[in-house]
Amino acid sequence: MSKVLRSKRAVEVAAVIGIYFLFLTVGVYSGQTTISIDLVNPPDGAKSQSSPVELVAKAAVRGEPLPDASMRFRIGYSGTYEVNFDMYTDTQGMATLTFPAWSGNYTWMVTAEKHGYPSIMSTLRSFSVNLSLTVDALLPSTFIVAFSPVKFVARVAKAGSSPVESANVTFYVDSAKVGSTLTDTQGIARLSSPVEPGTHTWFASAGKDDEGGISRTTSFIVGSTLGFTTGDSNSRSYGSRFTDVGFRCHVEIVLSTFESMETRGRLEATLQVNHDEEFDCPEPIAQLR
Repeated sequence: MSKVLRSKRAVEVAAVIGIYFLFLTVGVYSGQTTISIDLVNPPDGAKSQSSPVELVAKAAVRGEPLPDASMRFRIGYSGTYEVNFDMYTDTQGMATLTFPAWSGNYTWMVTAEKHGYPSIMSTLRSFSVNLSLTVDALLPSTFIVAFSPVKFVARVAKAGSSPVESANVTFYVDSAKVGSTLTDTQGIARLSSPVEPGTHTWFASAGKDDEGGISRTTSFIVGSTLGFTTGDSNSRSYGSRFTDVGFRCHVEIVLSTFESMETRGRLEATLQVNHDEEFDCPEPIAQLR
């Protein structure tokens, strides 16, 4: 009789274990449906000679895309530091991060969260980047307020500062592509693009003949317009939202654009600026006139 009971209990235990694994297979555990994460791009161990690198992850539940899920991208660089970026999935369950990567070895993984579901972490993957071009982000700079449309200027060179002509340069504002152009004989690329007032970041990437490079990410401010009724035919509208240094430097530029001394005097009084005071303005401001 005891043998029969032991056999029956063994069958019951096996059934419970089987049901447990079945629930895991279909994505249900403890009454909650679990999220699955697929790291779509780049493939594990990928090697790139260009930047930025596009990291793509997909969230799904039972094979169906999961929109509006919070996706935290965790990226490690050569074992020295780690950065995190928070994105949300679109209607297809996809989250895409445009990551300006420098030369080096990287690891990355994604954690998915959404109300009503337990959070889940993806597997760890790696990729590497090897860049051979130098890209300098010249304008706009952190110290000078820009006005829309913003003039972007970048310089491309090889090791030893030799300029690269006809390199394709792509400009990014807040990680979104705003346009591309080619460098001239001096390795300079210029682009004008409308940008909303406020604080932004930008960088430029370059490529030519399977070689690539990327600039550092630079923050900048776009001012909103402030109209002055001056009666001067040469008067313009300039930004009113400035950092202290940026504001003072731009006042210098603004005043220099008015031919009428009377107009300049009224503006100086209005803006409470001593035109004779020296300001420590960066050299590139002359290019903004």
